[in-house]
Amino acid sequence: MKKLFFIYICLYNIILALNFSVAPTGFNLDLKQNLTNEVYLINNTAKPLRIEVFTEVPESYEDYNFNENIVIFPKMISIKPGGKQTVRFKIKKNSNMKDGEYKSLLVFREKPSEIKSEDIKNTTGLTTNISFITELAIAVKGNIGKEKIDGSIKDVKVNYRNDFLDTNTKVLSKGNTAIKLYYLIQDENGNEISSGKYGNSLREGEKILNNKIKVGSIKNKRIKLILFDQQKKIMFEKEYNF
Repeated sequence: MKKLFFIYICLYNIILALNFSVAPTGFNLDLKQNLTNEVYLINNTAKPLRIEVFTEVPESYEDYNFNENIVIFPKMISIKPGGKQTVRFKIKKNSNMKDGEYKSLLVFREKPSEIKSEDIKNTTGLTTNISFITELAIAVKGNIGKEKIDGSIKDVKVNYRNDFLDTNTKVLSKGNTAIKLYYLIQDENGNEISSGKYGNSLREGEKILNNKIKVGSIKNKRIKLILFDQQKKIMFEKEYNF
C-alpha cells in the first residue's frame, strides 16, 4: 500500500531532514525600491531534485496579495545532490493597489517524479511504503502607503499548569495590516518573568491565538500579563493569582 504525504513547514521552522531547505524563510520588502530578491534552495539528499515554484494566497489576504504582480524566475529548477540553486523574484509596481499590508506565499514543491520513500512496518507486520513530497512556503510581505493598525483583544483565557501559562486570546483586526502582538509577564514587583512574540492577527477579521509560555513556579504569587502591538500600544493588561 502506498500513501502520499504533503509536508507543510512554517516560515521559521525548516527541518533539515526534509529533501531540501530554503533560505531566507521570509521577506519584508520595501516596495518603494524595485529590487530583485533571491531565495536559496539546498538539496539535502544524495539524488537530484526537481522543484517547482509558485504563489499561494494566505488567509485574509485574498484581496491584498502580490500574486498578479510577482515575477519568479525560474519557476522550475533542478538541483544536483548536495547542491544549491537560486530562485529570484521581484514585485512589479501597480498604481491600483490600495494602502495597507500585502502578503503572498512563495511555495517550493518537489516534483512527484523525485519522491523520497521509506518502508515502515505496521502493527500487523505488513510493510507500508510511504512517500514524502517536500513542500515549503515562505511569506513575502510589504506595505503600500500609510499603515493603519486598528483592532481589539477579547476573551483572554489564562491557565497555569506545570510552570507554564496556557493562554487563549481572540484578536480582532479592523485596520489595513495585521496586528503583531508581543507579550510581557511581570512579577508583583514589576520584574520581568518572560517576554517575546505572542502572534499575528489576520489582516482583517478575528483570529484565535494560543500560546504556552514558560514562567517557572508562580504558585500563590501575583503576576501581570501585558499584550502590546508593533507600535508598543498596550492592548491588554491584567493581574492574576495562581
